[in-house]
Amino acid sequence: AGLPHILIRFYTVPTAKVARKSVLWAIGIIGTFYLMTLALGFGAAALVGAAKIRAQNPGGNTAAPQLAEELGRRYFGGEFGGTTFLAVIAAVAFATILAVVAGLTLASSSSLSHDFYANVVKKGNATEKQEVVVARVSAVLIGAVSIVLGILARDLNVAFLVALAFAVAASGNLPAILFSLFWKRFTTRGATWAIYGGLGTAVLLVFFSPVVSGTAGSVFATQDWQWFPLSNPGIISIPAGFFFGWLGTVLSREPADPEKYAEMEVRALTGAGAH
Repeated sequence: AGLPHILIRFYTVPTAKVARKSVLWAIGIIGTFYLMTLALGFGAAALVGAAKIRAQNPGGNTAAPQLAEELGRRYFGGEFGGTTFLAVIAAVAFATILAVVAGLTLASSSSLSHDFYANVVKKGNATEKQEVVVARVSAVLIGAVSIVLGILARDLNVAFLVALAFAVAASGNLPAILFSLFWKRFTTRGATWAIYGGLGTAVLLVFFSPVVSGTAGSVFATQDWQWFPLSNPGIISIPAGFFFGWLGTVLSREPADPEKYAEMEVRALTGAGAH
């Protein structure tokens, strides 16, 4: 529920009740789509063949276009049907990629300009013009870094990369969110430690995992500095985030605020006070 394309639903509706309904619909549609990828994967393996898919892309990322081409060729007019189906899938994939990239770039650049630059660097004293400039520069830098990372990870499976991104995001977000909702003593230091501790642990474990080095399918296949055996760090980094959140809270001198917790609990459960 912390993904940008789900969170954006909160800002496109007038009331808290409608926002909840909108998010539920989004989660249902997106969850159904993810289940469909299983059918597409098994269908591609059965009709196209794993060897043929890997020959075109080691990560298997062209399975869906190859499946569409095979279905068109078999059941809808031979080569013409295959080419037509492939063209349709390619167009849909291109439009989807543009939408996702645009959404993530906008979310990232606005977060850097408004949340980080305006509130952290400028302490709330940044002008609108300065925020716009920082947002534009951030968009260019984020795009450049994303292109480089995409080139390095071109042979990795996209579904695996999505799961890896979810694990890294959950390591930083999940402990802080759950502690905020269900632990009255949770403090600002605990939230900070949970976010940075979980995120830092996840990034560190990924860097020393087989994803980055040590295997033929790694980003740096000719290098070997991996010592963490798992490709996904979630099973370690998410509990680590909870541990850091607990440790930061018990070591904090900040007093608990039961009134603020009660207010937040009511708003979380009822949506009262949302605009």
